[in-house]
Amino acid sequence: MPDLSAEQLSQRAHECRLLETAQLDRAMSAAGGRGTSFDALQSVLLQQEYLTNWQIQRLIEGHRRGYFYGSWKVLYLVGAGTFARVYRAAHQKTGDIKAVKVLRNRYATDVDTRDRFMREARMVMRLRHPNIVPIHEVAEDRGRTFMVMDFIEGQNLRDFVKAHNKIKRHTAIKIIRDLGAGLDYAFKLGISHRDMKLSNVLLSTSGQAKIVDFGLAAVNTEVDVDAANKTSFNPRSIDYAGLEKTTNVARNDARSDVYFLGCILYHMLTGQSPLLETRERIKRLSPRRYREIVPITNLEPDMPHRLVILVNRLMELDPEKRPQTPGAALREIDQTIDALDRGKNERYDPQAAQQDAEHYAKITHREIEGDGKTVMVIESNQKIQNTLREKLKNLGYRVLVIGDPQRALVRFSELDPAEERPADCVIFGCSGLGYEGIQAFNMFADNEETAEIPALLLLTAGMKKYLPDAKISECRLPLDMPLKFKLVRKALNKLLANSTQV
Repeated sequence: MPDLSAEQLSQRAHECRLLETAQLDRAMSAAGGRGTSFDALQSVLLQQEYLTNWQIQRLIEGHRRGYFYGSWKVLYLVGAGTFARVYRAAHQKTGDIKAVKVLRNRYATDVDTRDRFMREARMVMRLRHPNIVPIHEVAEDRGRTFMVMDFIEGQNLRDFVKAHNKIKRHTAIKIIRDLGAGLDYAFKLGISHRDMKLSNVLLSTSGQAKIVDFGLAAVNTEVDVDAANKTSFNPRSIDYAGLEKTTNVARNDARSDVYFLGCILYHMLTGQSPLLETRERIKRLSPRRYREIVPITNLEPDMPHRLVILVNRLMELDPEKRPQTPGAALREIDQTIDALDRGKNERYDPQAAQQDAEHYAKITHREIEGDGKTVMVIESNQKIQNTLREKLKNLGYRVLVIGDPQRALVRFSELDPAEERPADCVIFGCSGLGYEGIQAFNMFADNEETAEIPALLLLTAGMKKYLPDAKISECRLPLDMPLKFKLVRKALNKLLANSTQV
């Protein structure tokens, strides 16, 4: 029994604002009145859910702070890491249950780190996706920086893998599919994770995987990988620093998230990390750690061919041979799931793997073809709209579809001088617009804001006779319908290549 009386416990609970006077009086009365034992009072406080075991233990230890962050009352500690502690907490007015993540003191006292933490967390607050744990609030309370997130009933993936060793293949690929979907969503909003690992994945009781700590590894990530003996570094991003030094890519390269997505899949399927697990910073930064990975088939010789190919693709050390975006990785995951569902479970074949590598090289080239470029489609025929949207997106283009030519022109004419133009190329279709499509094509040629923007004119059989009316030039080309997309693709490549040389 602790060296503390019931009266002292109640006094401390009241001073720390954990209990009101009326609650204490009711609890003390139920425990036997004044002079009751510590154990009797503790039993009532727990039974009536006035206090939690965690709160009582801290009161016994004499802690006066750390029970409240903003409007949230801490119920108990969920987990602790190098960077922060996570608590289950209840809102004082509504009773809502959330997770409150509190930056550790060693970081909270560093103004630059604290400010960056706040800034990055607020940026991530706009992410709302089923496979991302949402952040609802970021604030400071008496010098302690904290964020409020959904509380996920379940466990993190690290503990799940530790308990099960190897995860069943269909479960592992479902989890990796969830993670790919979350990464893809965030990537499209300009946010990468920068710290993909088992402990940053939560599994709900229904089995849904959710990514936590999105974007927060950007805090204090200036890791000097060439000065391994320095004391200032961020342990949360050092694995990324090692990979990116080894592969000679930029610190914010989205393909790094894809690589560590593959590491998670490898670990789930084998029960072992593909990377040497060590706390030594020099070894974690060493290129050997990334170049000397045991092939997954050495550990799992009966692994289906398609699954081995997926793991190898995601973990390809050459970033140019890796899926180039989380969306590209997600498509390959879906293709693998589809193949396995159709019974393609044959064992890994190294000879067939070479053919697969050549096939995926072509896919990768297509995916980066339109990377960073936007195509505007002006066409009122919905079937043509959908066809162009799907095929152009498969090539990596961002696609804007507008049915009204006048609205399209307004998008270009109302730009602030500092703004980028809405599209790098415009496709005018006559299938639904008829002659109005040719008029719009000419209008863009005559307009000062749009005269230099490359354009394609898609002419139906009935509109070909009006081709002499169209203002054709080197940067404005006609194509006949019915649509042959390989010609559209060839024309786009030509027009965009010419426009970048101007």
